[in-house]
Amino acid sequence: MKGPIIIFGADGYIGWPLSIHLGVKYDIPIIMVDNFSTRALVKSVKSDSLTPIKSMSERLIAYKETFGKDNLIFEPIDARDPEQVDHLISKYKPEAVVHLAQQRSAPFSMIDQEHVLYTEINNVISNINIMFSLIRHSPGAHLLKMGSMGEYGTPNIEITEGDIEIEYKNRKTKVMFPRFGQSYYHLTKIFDTYNLLLTNKLHGIKATDVMQGVVYGTKIDEIVNESLETRFDFDSNWGTVINKYVVQAVILNELLIYGKGKQTRGFLSLYDSINALTLLLENPPKEGEYRVVNQLDEIYNTLELANKVLEIANEFGFKPNVKYIDNPRVEAEEHYYSVEHKILPSLGFSRKKDIKDVIREIFETVIQYKHRAMSLKELIYPTVKWRNLKHMRSDLFPMPEEYMRVLSKNEIMKYFGPVIEERIGEN
Repeated sequence: MKGPIIIFGADGYIGWPLSIHLGVKYDIPIIMVDNFSTRALVKSVKSDSLTPIKSMSERLIAYKETFGKDNLIFEPIDARDPEQVDHLISKYKPEAVVHLAQQRSAPFSMIDQEHVLYTEINNVISNINIMFSLIRHSPGAHLLKMGSMGEYGTPNIEITEGDIEIEYKNRKTKVMFPRFGQSYYHLTKIFDTYNLLLTNKLHGIKATDVMQGVVYGTKIDEIVNESLETRFDFDSNWGTVINKYVVQAVILNELLIYGKGKQTRGFLSLYDSINALTLLLENPPKEGEYRVVNQLDEIYNTLELANKVLEIANEFGFKPNVKYIDNPRVEAEEHYYSVEHKILPSLGFSRKKDIKDVIREIFETVIQYKHRAMSLKELIYPTVKWRNLKHMRSDLFPMPEEYMRVLSKNEIMKYFGPVIEERIGEN
């Protein structure tokens, strides 16, 4: 890699570990971009990261002190603003751009009409801004865009990696595999896919569209001290299922199973997500190529995952019960699920750690910071029911007003620059 690499959404659960991983591995500028919206949006549902994540300035200092490198550069940019994005791409003319700057929670997108509007505007506009600025200023750059396996839904056939061939009235053609997003968040990912596909056809943008499975875990090799921790969300709006199960085991002494527990998805650890994204950056598509990659490692249903967490919980002295609750989502609870994923293995991808070893690491983290979650334990239970999405604005979880409009650089730094961290529930 010659660089520079720009990472939009570099303050996030995946963005921060990816930034430090690439920064340590390569002696090239890693340009970190964020408007700190995730911190504000998580706070808006009265929650916070279980791990005490540092402010960006503290993170950069810790990175330099730990690794002796100074190649991480932070830019306070709101990706919804075409002028800010255009200036950034023109300034650095990157070799590659990783696009993670999107509202990433399906439940959050289903709170009310205002949250739908924010999610769709934020996600679709930021992707369009990045694509067109690359066309103008860095046309040969590789755009690595984070999509979601949730774009596909749960079709009753194997999910292909790329186009699918169909036959109708004795004629055959190849089409993009059908998308069946089941939340407004997933719909934005589908819109991104169509926008990126058209942009590729019109302008030859070189792109990898990552259909990522559900990510779990708290660590990568470069997270060697508390100052380098990535965020860890555990509430029902922002947490992912394995991470939530471990917190439920420690805090509630029970695991909350949605519906029948037969919802099946693809999963990969944070280690493997970072390693897979790095492999894709190191092995870009050909000039002008649009590439779809199904990024997952193993497939489980939620009850199978619960049993794995129960097994590891016993090792730590916890004996949680399994509690079946009404599914707040609208989804098929028993379904066929098979996914083709050949590209990453062909590039040398292999699992970093067994899922049980990663679950053990999650338990260690949750036990360490248990006191930070105790005062927020009620948020572990579902607070958003998808069929109740009818109100314009939620009284319980109002959207932060400042994030309903584009923020300037000065506003980003004013609100969240010097000291972002606010500790919760500490004794």
